[in-house]
Amino acid sequence: MASELRHDQLRQRWITISDKRGKRPSDFERMSSQRFGGSPEATNRGPCAFCPGFELVNGHETFAIRDGDQADAPDWRVRVIVNKYPAVSMDYGDLQPTGEGAVFDECRLPGFGSHEVVIETPSHDLNIPELPASHVAEVLKAYQARINWFQNDPRLKFCQVFKNRGNRAGASMTHSHSQLIALPVITHNKITELDSAQEYYNDHKRCMMCDVVEHDTQSVRSRLIDENEFFITIAPFAPSFPYETWLVPKFHSSNFESIGEDEIQAMAKLLKLTLRKMDLAFGYPPYNYTLQTALLGKEHFNSSHYHWYLDIAPHLATPGGFEMGSGCYINCMPPEKGAEFLRNVEIEPQ
Repeated sequence: MASELRHDQLRQRWITISDKRGKRPSDFERMSSQRFGGSPEATNRGPCAFCPGFELVNGHETFAIRDGDQADAPDWRVRVIVNKYPAVSMDYGDLQPTGEGAVFDECRLPGFGSHEVVIETPSHDLNIPELPASHVAEVLKAYQARINWFQNDPRLKFCQVFKNRGNRAGASMTHSHSQLIALPVITHNKITELDSAQEYYNDHKRCMMCDVVEHDTQSVRSRLIDENEFFITIAPFAPSFPYETWLVPKFHSSNFESIGEDEIQAMAKLLKLTLRKMDLAFGYPPYNYTLQTALLGKEHFNSSHYHWYLDIAPHLATPGGFEMGSGCYINCMPPEKGAEFLRNVEIEPQ
């Protein structure tokens, strides 16, 4: 295809799709395998501080899923703890803004917030694609439990759930884990998404993401990767990164933390499938995933205009100076080609 400029309506930025600068999927696989040495677990055997038996080293859990009822016991399946090296802390009391003169007036706040780690499995050598779907569902339930806990603190306005796998994606521990950061402010990216979703709803009287789901499952299916009863995975129309994938509810939902048991189980199966495909296709690449859900606060429940989703971005290319300076990412893999490739990756039943 010829190079294109595509507009990401949700994030309000332009993306350059240029397959003339691109690689074949097999080239991405070779690059990934050579650079990252195959499975990230293969060269980092346990035990580590996230393994069972180190509970007292990590500090008291804020949430856990286990068979027994004794807190901080080593029989957990999923465990949530406060990050030992937090970006923000709940220890601050006064949240009054300060500043420096007129230009930076009210531009400072204490580093208040919550930073937690979700240890996804007691098994040091397993990652989400290798876990049973029922266990992946428990990880998702841990996210729900903590977001709902943050809902009770009126000082917190925003929560980001995210996973970093691999050094290039920002991970400092190889034991499978993800994180949550809750803040008293709303970040720029979230403000942009919310404003875009609201503007689209005002103009069309429909949810933007609901229209995306209908378009990509009924009108144009070239960016559809997989689907089940409740969810789809798609290559977004204007992806920032090669093989970026969105996992989206088929039916309108603004708050991930409020979805029910059937949806959680269906999401777990599709998340496991998607990450397994990426591992097989690209040789266990580093990746990030981020959960994009509504703001904290009961007033943001059941929003008509915002639709939550999970964004999965494998690290198969490195942004350069143009991307950093302009905010316009150059993506060398057209989403239609990327979706076709991932759609056809065959995996063995587990």
